[in-house]
Amino acid sequence: MTPSRRSTIKDIAKAAGLSTAAVSQALRPHPKSNIKLQQETIERIKRVAAELNYQPHAGARSIRSNSFDTIGYFAAKTGLFINSPAGYLAGVHDVAEGEGSRITLIRLPVDIADISKAMPGVFSERNLDVLVIESYSELARQIYERTQASQLPVIFLNDRHEENSVYVDDEWAASELTGHLIEKGYKRIGFLHRLVEGGAPVKLMHHSAVDRENGYRKAMKKAKLPVSCHTVTLKAIVGFDVEMAQSDWDAISQFDAVVAYDDDLANLVGRAAYDRGVRVPDKLAIASFNGDYASLCAWQRLTTMQIPAYAMGKKAAEMAFELFKSGPETKLPSVAYKPTLLIGQTT
Repeated sequence: MTPSRRSTIKDIAKAAGLSTAAVSQALRPHPKSNIKLQQETIERIKRVAAELNYQPHAGARSIRSNSFDTIGYFAAKTGLFINSPAGYLAGVHDVAEGEGSRITLIRLPVDIADISKAMPGVFSERNLDVLVIESYSELARQIYERTQASQLPVIFLNDRHEENSVYVDDEWAASELTGHLIEKGYKRIGFLHRLVEGGAPVKLMHHSAVDRENGYRKAMKKAKLPVSCHTVTLKAIVGFDVEMAQSDWDAISQFDAVVAYDDDLANLVGRAAYDRGVRVPDKLAIASFNGDYASLCAWQRLTTMQIPAYAMGKKAAEMAFELFKSGPETKLPSVAYKPTLLIGQTT
């Protein structure tokens, strides 16, 4: 074997004195294979493969197995400063690594309103085994409709459907968070939505917007307290020059506590309060959702509902591989996760 030639399964089999089928099963185990190997044999094959600097040929393997050994991760969000909870991707990665698969990262253009003009090529090229879609925005509905027509095995992450999805029980979470404020003695508690200029109204946003408001309403009505929702209008979700209008602050100042849609909005409220000399939580308590980077680097430790992003990412990936092995027509029961209340310094 010349140094320039790539080592093959046959080379390993010859060096180990075993069949190519046995070597293939040891390096790329198939659950339905009739070949059963002792752990000692598997370790020996792996040692030989390492000695021969064996590198699997992804293209050839894909042709033989009708598998690309690739899982797609589609962050279905737009904008320059839109970050996903790091745990989502970390969870997907760890499961994919265990399955011996690569991850292909996919995203939408920075500014797009019509998904039909920007749907990633993976939906037509079909060079993935399965796709995990992490969804947040009002584009979720358009994306869901397109995926149903593509026949590509898809698991939805952070998007609620009856089947094939992993999502947060946002209504429960909002009720718990509002209940925390009520127990602290706050009476004038408002719920804050965020509307980006030119964006969809609340009822057409990601389902979490309506679910969180509903949870807030239920807790307030149970406590016989007045319900009040306000939508803050901004030029962007985050940005160096994103500021709160005085009219929005005037509405917020009527409350002694607010439940903000997410940690980014909570941080903006906190900054607006600081600019106006309003102390948090003495004059205004702030609670929010997500419990990821935005809450961890806030000016004060936010009281927030922390989403179990890593566990959700793992579950989504496990369901994705189950879907791939079972067939795209498989319907897996959706899984809802409950966040954890983190009590910080803002309530």
